[in-house]
Amino acid sequence: MKIELTDDEVTTIMVALDNYRHERETDSLHTGDPQDQEDAGSAEWIWQKLFHAQEQFRNSIADAVGEGEINNLTSASIDPFGLPTWSE
Repeated sequence: MKIELTDDEVTTIMVALDNYRHERETDSLHTGDPQDQEDAGSAEWIWQKLFHAQEQFRNSIADAVGEGEINNLTSASIDPFGLPTWSE
């Protein structure tokens, strides 16, 4: 199954998963119920999957718009230790 979500929707889901994971971990500390710890682990696993997918999406957008490209006219092509000389 393939579900298409916007970047904002993925972020909202990730925040909800993180809150749910934290709540389950807190409950597990108070009650000792192993189901709470298992639920927290499942929420973390899903969060990691979404995070990876979101990073790939953001990187593909950055690649498409040319973010991070080095312009040949930048200081990378100039010797920063070269001193200018003037002739009078």
